[in-house]
Formats: sequence, C-alpha cells, structure tokens
Amino acid sequence: MKKFFLRIGIMIVILLSAYFIWSLTGRAKEKETGWSKLPEFKARFEYVEAGIDSGKGNIIGIQPYLTATSYSTAFNFEVSLRFYFEQLKRENKLTDKSIVVLPEYIGTWLVAANEKETIYKQETIEKAMTTMVRSNLFSFFYGYLKSPAKDKSKYAIFHLKAEKMAKQYQQVFSTLAKVYKCTIVAGSIALPDASINSKGEMQIKSGAPIYNTSVVFGNDGEILSPLIKKLFPIDDEQGFTAAADTELQPVFTTKAGKMAVLICADSWYPQAYNNLTNKADFIVVPSLGDKDSVWLAAWKGYNGFKAPVDVDTTDYKKISEGDAWLKYSMNKRAATANIHQGMNVFFTGSLWDMKPEGRVLILQNDSTTVLPASVGKGRIVNLYLQ
Repeated sequence: MKKFFLRIGIMIVILLSAYFIWSLTGRAKEKETGWSKLPEFKARFEYVEAGIDSGKGNIIGIQPYLTATSYSTAFNFEVSLRFYFEQLKRENKLTDKSIVVLPEYIGTWLVAANEKETIYKQETIEKAMTTMVRSNLFSFFYGYLKSPAKDKSKYAIFHLKAEKMAKQYQQVFSTLAKVYKCTIVAGSIALPDASINSKGEMQIKSGAPIYNTSVVFGNDGEILSPLIKKLFPIDDEQGFTAAADTELQPVFTTKAGKMAVLICADSWYPQAYNNLTNKADFIVVPSLGDKDSVWLAAWKGYNGFKAPVDVDTTDYKKISEGDAWLKYSMNKRAATANIHQGMNVFFTGSLWDMKPEGRVLILQNDSTTVLPASVGKGRIVNLYLQ
C-alpha cells in the first residue's frame, strides 16, 4: 500500500513539474518582444487640429492603433505609444501645458503581457484567454475562489496578474509623462480596488471588487491623486466590475487649468457632474466603443443603469447610437456643469477578433465636432484650449 501511494505521489510530482515547465516556456520576454518582433506600426496615421494656440495649453487625444502584439510585453506597449508621442514632439505640440488623453481600457490588456507567444497569434480573444488560463491555472483558480463578482471566470482572468499589470501600467505611463514632460490621462485599466500607497505607487487589494480605473500622471511622472473609478459600468462590465461612489469625482489641477475626467458611460449621467459643476475648465472622457456599424445603428437605450429623468426614452431605436452620444453625453451635460471645452477619445485597433473603430468628439464652446471612425490606422487630435 505504501508503495502504491509513493508511486501516486511521484506521478503527481512528475505531472506538476511537467505542467510548470510547459507553463513557463515559450513566453514573451521583456525587450525580446515575444518572438523577437516589434509591434507592427500602421504607417498611416491621421493628425487633426482644432482651435488656435492661445498659450493656455492643449488637449491631445491619442488613438494608437494597437494589436495583440502591442501587449506581448510592457516594452512593446511602451514602444507602440512612443511612436505617437515622438510625432508630437517632432512637431513641437507637447508642452508642460499639454494634456494627453488615451482611450478607455488601454491598460487592461496588459493582462496578456509575458504570456505564451501562441496567444498573440490566436484568431479570437476567447481562444487567447483560454490559453492564458491554462498556463496560469493556480493563479486563475485562486482568483476564482476569491471572486466577489457574478462572472467569476472573467474576474479571475483580470485578477490573476493584477499586481503585475498595475506595475507595468504605472511604469509605462510614468516614463512617458516624465520623458515628454506632459500630463497624461492614461485611459483606464481594470484592477481590484486600486489605490496609491505612501511611496506614490499603485497597489491592488487581492480579492476586492474590480473597478475600471483611470490614472492621471503629472509631467514629473508622478500620479496625481486620487484615482478615478468608473461610476456607471455598462451591462458587459457589470459581471466582473463594480460601480464606484458617485461622490468621489475629483477635479485635477494642471498647468492648463482645472480638469475633470469621466470614464466613458459616466459622461451620460447627471450625477457624474455633481462634483464638477463650476469647478472644472475642461473635461476629458476616455472611451472604448465598438465597430463603427454600432455607432451608426439604432440606439438601444441606456446600458447598465436606468435612464436619467431628463432622457426622452422614445428616442430608443429611433435615433442612432452616435446621435445619442451627442444628445445625452458630454456634449449636453458638460455645459450644464459650466464646462465648455473637452474631448472624448475612443479606442481603435485590432486585438484578436475585437476591432474597435474609434471616433473622437471635440467640445469647443458648447459645440461638438464628431470625427469619423479611425479604421485601420492611428490618430492624433490636438485641441487648443481657449
């Protein structure tokens, strides 16, 4: 009997050893950029400028065209972003009064960093995440068991590398802000109840609810407190992310003036503007979005939360999604908060079978300009503040 259990024990050890060897091999390594291949930059990118340089600063929306390879390492991710910062530097568009805004969830896909190279070649995100789970089984099950969310699997995926994601995210954007001496609103990243410790470092709380979190980096590379957490997650987010307290909307002091930051759908709700009214000079909104066909399709109505009382629900399925953005988001609600300048920046790229075709909304003196979808290329949008 003892020999039987000894053999079983040896077999388990062999199987576990084989698994760990398999899980650790073939991974993308920092500065070796996966399979020794840098991200493929789109040679074409669009530059759009609005307003006249008054010396008061500018809001610069960057829509980097990102692919799965862009997220294979933190190095690749930084190089992918530097391409656009270098264009701005070359044209002397960056100053200490520049506010650079990136799209929503831009940091979240660092969950794929340093994974097996096969992940970045998968056709669908489902296949890519399945491979990632298989090579991180113990971390995945740990997060699954601690999950406070309804969708425990999705929570566990974004929890399993949260601490590393937070460090890489801060490292990349802190470096860019310091090197290019500008303020960066670093899109957002999904993290378990992230906070800033006494050393100015992002830290996460294991097993805590995940919040869609935006971070502002000053032109010295330091994080400007506090972190911004999404107030009104949409249906697709509610399975694994939580809603933040509406009383926690900050206003940031920058060299370009007082800045408000709302994450995507938050810009649709009057409650999100309660703490911003008469306090901010301009507003920025990082967003994700989808294929442009969704923007042009009939609006399905408010997503995730009940429509505010000032919304005409007869507009549902009668106006387009794009028309609804103009009628009910930043364009309308910023003015009621006495904010008359701003920008809404959407994601663009090709991440597995996710192919967001981002637009940009420019708010100038209560009038909104909607740029066409950025399809198959990156874009830089420069708005001079007045």
